[in-house]
Amino acid sequence: MIIEFQNVEKTFADKKQNVHACRDINLTVEKGDIYGVVGYSGAGKSTLIRMVNALERPTSGTVTVNGVVISELHGQELVRARKDISMIFQQFNLLESRTVYENVAMPLVLNHTPKAQIREKVLQILQFVELSDKADVYPSKLSGGQKQRVGIARALATDPSILLCDEPTSALDPRTTDSILNLLVKVNRELDVTILLITHQIDIVRKICNKVAVMEGGYIVEQGDVKEVFAHPRRPIT
Repeated sequence: MIIEFQNVEKTFADKKQNVHACRDINLTVEKGDIYGVVGYSGAGKSTLIRMVNALERPTSGTVTVNGVVISELHGQELVRARKDISMIFQQFNLLESRTVYENVAMPLVLNHTPKAQIREKVLQILQFVELSDKADVYPSKLSGGQKQRVGIARALATDPSILLCDEPTSALDPRTTDSILNLLVKVNRELDVTILLITHQIDIVRKICNKVAVMEGGYIVEQGDVKEVFAHPRRPIT
């Protein structure tokens, strides 16, 4: 396995009450999976995915990534572990004052990669995501789909083994969504990147995922092979 949740609970302390975002989560993502986590807003999906790179830490239980309990890492150990885990977001999170090239180069610059190496890598990735002609363009001149391609290119700059996708197509129209989903499949197959994707859109899971977990009220209420879960749903929400 590459990602494993064992008996994970996540509670946020509110002034009035404790909010149980994730309850008794047991989940295994194998190398090469495109694993979809689906559920309505507030089901706990975002909290779950943010525990994989320790943006959130579990209240109890363990999150193991590449054989290491990431929820127990701090400082440089955590920085090193995160280099193997990249993330793309619903709202792209691009730097508007930087060109496409500079946005994609950013993780490599922060890693103090030599300039010549950065150039070679960025141009290679831009070709992979079909944006070679946009290197000197600013994000404001791009369509939503192109912005997400830049986000994916930036996420791939450090050669991660895991790509976390937080509602990656929610801001896109159906046709653009399909092109981004096709790109994610290409990333998975050609670059051997394991993908964990959260969404509230069941069609996305159907189209590209091989495994699925359905979340409701902080619990995983159903999980398994996509075809099996959707052909024989056991819970009303599914």
